[in-house]
Amino acid sequence: MTERLKRQRQPRVIPPDEVPLDQGASDGTDEWKQVDGVPFHHWDRWLLRLALDEPEGLRSISSKFRARARTKKGIDEIAEAMLAQLDDLGVRLAQIGAEPNTVLDEPERTSKWLQRKASRRIWEASTIRRTKAMARTPRRVLEERALLGNWGAFPESPAPDYAALKSAVGEGYYDYRGTAIVVLSLETTGARCMSSSTSDLQRLAIHRAMLSAAIGAMAQVDDSLTELAEHFREHEHAYLALLRDHCEIPGLLRDLLELAVWEDYGLFCEVETFLRALPNGPARAAARELDEVIVELVRFELDYQLGKARALRSVLGDVASL
Repeated sequence: MTERLKRQRQPRVIPPDEVPLDQGASDGTDEWKQVDGVPFHHWDRWLLRLALDEPEGLRSISSKFRARARTKKGIDEIAEAMLAQLDDLGVRLAQIGAEPNTVLDEPERTSKWLQRKASRRIWEASTIRRTKAMARTPRRVLEERALLGNWGAFPESPAPDYAALKSAVGEGYYDYRGTAIVVLSLETTGARCMSSSTSDLQRLAIHRAMLSAAIGAMAQVDDSLTELAEHFREHEHAYLALLRDHCEIPGLLRDLLELAVWEDYGLFCEVETFLRALPNGPARAAARELDEVIVELVRFELDYQLGKARALRSVLGDVASL
């Protein structure tokens, strides 16, 4: 009896492929290793382990996340973050001339424990901590560029005026009773900027800064009474009136078109009218810019923005061939 009890109390021998390879829980953003000076995170480790079981490796994982992003209603931020990490991982693997099975060591390649952990972390994630690559998804990069990133084309940069307007709004949230305060702050600051302007190009920059400041403020207010939307449209009207006389400046039409494609609150209401009234030269330039925008959006499968870009392009019709 005693011998039998002793045998029953013996701990189960864990097979080598079931032995945990981590000391405690690793976060995906923690550094896992460096290869030839190139860093890899635990997100990379998990993706590389899953790639060993896929018919086309990392490409198969990318295909699954792209399919998931297309079928989900709304934006699948986790799928987009994983795709950005996969793209970045591919660049780093190419940089050191490595494959998934060469970056992983033998215990990692054969570990069922790591395979299960990787599957759980990658496929079942509902919230994630992001690497720098995950935070820079194509959606975020292009949206940021549309809002602020094309201002190098302006003879007078909107950046200083935007900084003043953003500071006037602050970081808080306002319900519908406080939205008028935000609008008043924007108008007061904008008027102060206008008071020191001496040219149409300076005024163009101020109105452009107003557009981005208002779009940014929309995330901080309850605009049920459309006060901020009306403020935006006043400056849209003034901006387009000035832009009409300066649209031959390279980059200004691209800036407008990207902003109109990425503005997501339905604020713009005069852009199509503006495009229809363009002379042939600027109209051809606008058509070419939209064609480039459409190619980029197709590449990253950003369907909602793609639909808006195509709608704007249809306004210009066959003008590019004139």
